[in-house]
Amino acid sequence: METQKSMGTKAPDNKTTAPQGIGMAVAFDWGLAVQILFTPVYLLVFHPSNTRISGILFFIIALIVACLPALFGEMVRSGRDWARRIQIVANIVLSLGGLISLVNLYQSARIGNYWPFVTEIILLIFSPLIVWRLSRPVTAQWFKTVTTREARRRHGGIWIFFIILWALAGGILQTFAALR
Repeated sequence: METQKSMGTKAPDNKTTAPQGIGMAVAFDWGLAVQILFTPVYLLVFHPSNTRISGILFFIIALIVACLPALFGEMVRSGRDWARRIQIVANIVLSLGGLISLVNLYQSARIGNYWPFVTEIILLIFSPLIVWRLSRPVTAQWFKTVTTREARRRHGGIWIFFIILWALAGGILQTFAALR
């Protein structure tokens, strides 16, 4: 029996057949959860004029709301095709929002506030990349055929650690950008 190499065909390499954009999408979703959770902490630390009770209540509400993007990111990580489709649509809308908010970036930069650059980088670079990579045919096919167990095995271990680091960095930076 001849091997693929001896027949002149090239064996598919794992990098070209691997799904793309999942890490970015999950980091994006989990980063949003971090932003939602970090906002009341930021306000308590940097704007202590709020009462402790209202701050604690705000944090509890934020904790509940933050579960939504966190769970959605988990659905993308778990290989749910419906979640991939929603992620693509949401990031298209966010990319368009980034184009519209360029006016805000210009006005903020004119007065010396450069924090909106963080938001624009997320919306105009990362969101379109997520759309492009998740819409690749190889990724769409992977989502249609993978089991939850296989997806979690592939996107587990040290992978999660790095995604959490990216989510923390992005979520905290975006919190500063949104509240400055």
